[in-house]
Amino acid sequence: MICSRLFSPTVLAIGCLFCALGCHPQTVLVPRPEGIAPTAADFVDAQQRRLLAVPSLALRGHAELRWNDTTGGHFDDGDFDLILRPPTELSLRVSKLGEKFLWVGGGGGQSWIVLPRENPSRAILRDWPSLTPDAVAQKGLALDGIGGLGELMNPSRLIEALGLESANASEITNVSWSEVRAAWAFTLSNRRLYARGESLLPIGCDWIDASAQVIATCTLDGFEWMRGDRPTGFPASSLQTLVATRLHFSVWSSGRHEQDGAADGELSLSAEVPTFGGGKIKNQLFNWDDVKAALRPEVIEGPAQ
Repeated sequence: MICSRLFSPTVLAIGCLFCALGCHPQTVLVPRPEGIAPTAADFVDAQQRRLLAVPSLALRGHAELRWNDTTGGHFDDGDFDLILRPPTELSLRVSKLGEKFLWVGGGGGQSWIVLPRENPSRAILRDWPSLTPDAVAQKGLALDGIGGLGELMNPSRLIEALGLESANASEITNVSWSEVRAAWAFTLSNRRLYARGESLLPIGCDWIDASAQVIATCTLDGFEWMRGDRPTGFPASSLQTLVATRLHFSVWSSGRHEQDGAADGELSLSAEVPTFGGGKIKNQLFNWDDVKAALRPEVIEGPAQ
């Protein structure tokens, strides 16, 4: 009788509700599939076929940013458009009510991050490729205003995350199965790329420091087939490829790592159907002089200044 009172259906239901609200979900580990593991050469070949299949890419949708700094936690969101011509030209613009508040881009051997809403408005220029992972780890990933996302959000890392970069088999130091990611992990000097299936479709990336600890991650999801006509001058591809429409980035700054807890900065991109871009792709998007003339940042930082 006492037991039935203590564990009545109502009490059990309330207990389950609290558990659902407060308990952390357990990580499901996926064992390695049977069969022969892919090689570094297999991965490089898959990447090259993806690059031929995706000469350009345009994604539009909603962006959310969360970050922590000395003043506490922050949130912002807006519309974004991501346009790239891999492996060396990219433009990511985030706007709210028609006003741009973040522009990450690269082309012509340079990359930039522009923060138009800062006072004064600011741009950071870098050579492309940018900082080495060791240099990033030593200086920390902090960038005023967006909790480390500035160091993560440069063109080379965005293209790495999407799996639209050229790679050499000699650069891949290890191939293993990740039970957490349920994918094959291909380790390079500064990152691990995750891919699954016979096509070795990229599904995420970890950036690591010199001690092999994770300082930033990206997860890809919501895969859709590319739509629209291929750009003029690019031959037809025998491969119809899938592209992620949901991208989630996390970064740990100021010497922190993934194992230290919650990320210091997060960026989520949720896009509509991916296309080749067509007439939306303009050369001016990848030229710093044109970007500078359009946004007129008051402060410009970087090696060329």
